Amino acid sequence: MNRTHISGKLLGPVLAGFFIMGFCDLVAPITGRIGAEFPEELQGAVSFLPTMVFLWFLVLSTPVAALMNRWGRKRTALVGYGFTMAGMLVPYAAGAGCGLGWYFLGFGLLGVGNTFVQVAVNPLLATIVPGERMTSYLTVGQIFRNTSLLMLAPLVTGLVAWTGSWRLLLPIYAGLTVVGGLWLQMTAIPEPPRRAHTAGFMECFRLLKNRRVLLSTLGVACFIAGDVGIGFLSVRLIDAPSSILTTTGFYACRIVGTLVGAWVLVRVSDTKYLAWNMAGALLLALVLLFARNETVIYAAVGLLGFGMACVFATFYAVATKAVPEQANEVAGLMILAISAGAVSGPVCGAVIRATGNPHLGMLFVAACLGYMLWAALRLQRK
Repeated sequence: MNRTHISGKLLGPVLAGFFIMGFCDLVAPITGRIGAEFPEELQGAVSFLPTMVFLWFLVLSTPVAALMNRWGRKRTALVGYGFTMAGMLVPYAAGAGCGLGWYFLGFGLLGVGNTFVQVAVNPLLATIVPGERMTSYLTVGQIFRNTSLLMLAPLVTGLVAWTGSWRLLLPIYAGLTVVGGLWLQMTAIPEPPRRAHTAGFMECFRLLKNRRVLLSTLGVACFIAGDVGIGFLSVRLIDAPSSILTTTGFYACRIVGTLVGAWVLVRVSDTKYLAWNMAGALLLALVLLFARNETVIYAAVGLLGFGMACVFATFYAVATKAVPEQANEVAGLMILAISAGAVSGPVCGAVIRATGNPHLGMLFVAACLGYMLWAALRLQRK
């Protein structure tokens, strides 16, 4: 149901969905703040908090994609908004000084909600933009997602200065989720006919026989694992309370990279542009293995954000264009790949505890970037 004319009235609430989609990524950088509330013996458990978010992408993405064929994309997104709001409010309602279990429960609900949102919003965008402009508009969607993350450090810094705690961030993001849900509910968005038959796990996984879908799915997995790894590590590369500002630089530069990418991608092959960016990002990850100067670290982390700006949009668009008639199933696979973010916190946390050196965690990020560079080069040959 693609259109040559793109309605701003329809596009607005869908792009707001990308903004809400970004809320799951706040867990990795905020884990350091949560860890400060608990003793040393619980730090290993704290490092699993991002896992509680991303685990649900593995468990629920393909079932949700199958259900979406019956429910519709808009209704699926609204269910996700409900879980997202609950996930924010549970640890806040438990109160300051609450047990770690409340954070696990809340971030688990956040992960469930974000799975629904991500499975639904990407193909919802596909219903209102032409196929040939899909990569560009997915890139615009990532601007909105990154804006919600760009807000994180200034909000946390301001809340700590004002109230002495970061925790008001949770109801603020819950309120924004409610606003986005009401906007989407009140907007009539045309969708493809719903199917009585819902695709199962095997029908989704059969798409992996397509080489472009396989390379793209693994590319998304490495992108998310590397992205969460950067969020987990960047606040630890500088030993100062202001280290959370590295996330501001990362996402500010990602927004710039997304804007540049939206312009470049209408002129240059998406896989060629991806290869250039991954080569530069890999070099920056290697620089962060050895950099100790704060200015160099801020600059390298920011430039990493620029380099990783268009990765998800490119891999997602390549896979969707490979099998356009199965866009819902592709969405399920892509969101399933997001579960790879579950390994980043435990792996990077284990490296830090074993070596006492957070910089060595960048080896994990470099491995993810190395695969994405290889995949981009392979896709470029096709």
